[in-house]
Amino acid sequence: MNQHLKIKLGRSDGALVRLLGHTERRGFALVGVSAIPTGPMTQLVDLKIQAIRPIEHLIHQLYKLYDVQHVEKAQ
Repeated sequence: MNQHLKIKLGRSDGALVRLLGHTERRGFALVGVSAIPTGPMTQLVDLKIQAIRPIEHLIHQLYKLYDVQHVEKAQ
């Protein structure tokens, strides 16, 4: 089942790579990714994933990443 997350992410070196790698290591397959700068130090990442596991597990894990500022499920 495809799911969609909106993530506010800091724009430090490697932040997006860490986010994507962490997502895949947790067993969620990436279906689509887009990132738009929202300021000099932040970006908005739209992440489309496919998984059988509950997405809340991924959201909880993403908040442990240093650069993740906010995560929400998109409809």
